[in-house]
Amino acid sequence: MIFVTLGTHPSPMDRLVRTLDELVHSGTITDEVLVQGAAFGHRPRHLHLRSTLPHDEFVALVREADVVISHAGAGSLADIRLQGRVPIVVPRLSAAGEHVDDHQRRYAHRLKGQPGYVVVEDMAELPAAIAAVRAAIVDFSPPNVSRAVAALEEVADER
Repeated sequence: MIFVTLGTHPSPMDRLVRTLDELVHSGTITDEVLVQGAAFGHRPRHLHLRSTLPHDEFVALVREADVVISHAGAGSLADIRLQGRVPIVVPRLSAAGEHVDDHQRRYAHRLKGQPGYVVVEDMAELPAAIAAVRAAIVDFSPPNVSRAVAALEEVADER
């Protein structure tokens, strides 16, 4: 199962939802795909949608999933990493109407290349990222949360 979390922001993230729907339709993705989000514009035919989840259910889905895809929300990413998972990070983009500014993009740029994160902005890279996460031998040691906090503080300082 692929678990996707779009967080609680009230704008849809159709760019990612539409891409995943097409990948399932084409057979590129054969897994069940469960997408959690607060708002959906595009109504996919091949994905399962959920609204906001209680924290314990969110954690259970992260643990159960073979692959976890997340927006670049610091809280979501911290929860995912605390479960020892390597998320595929797809930042919300203001130009796509997914957020009010590009703080998620700046945060994702800070995380790019850091151990424990796979950052994808170009949806054409998503299938390769999913394959890479599946194939990776993942170190399930506790994450270096201080490195993620430092990256978040840099983004906040830029505002």
